[in-house]
Amino acid sequence: MPDSEILGPVIASRTLEAVPESGPSFPVSLQLGTPRPDAEADGDWICPCRIEGLDDSTVYEIHGVDGLQAVSIALSVLQTQLEHTARASGLTFTWGGETGLTAAQTSP
Repeated sequence: MPDSEILGPVIASRTLEAVPESGPSFPVSLQLGTPRPDAEADGDWICPCRIEGLDDSTVYEIHGVDGLQAVSIALSVLQTQLEHTARASGLTFTWGGETGLTAAQTSP
């Protein structure tokens, strides 16, 4: 199944600018898909999410006990992935005039 089908309709997105230590900056998109009931687990929900523009644009299917928990965990996964990439690749992310990882934060 193509990643776009796994992600489904995007309910929220944000495009950041990734600024490497050297070289040109480039866009990175955070995408949150529509939460849906998990057909394989009684009562559980899935919220798909993805980061596009880095080396890997894997769609993560994040599970929760309900849609709200799945969304909350998905936001945390996106943040963790950005933090890992920033440390490993020496990137800084900017958005809305803000610099550093705080610009990429997806939760309050």
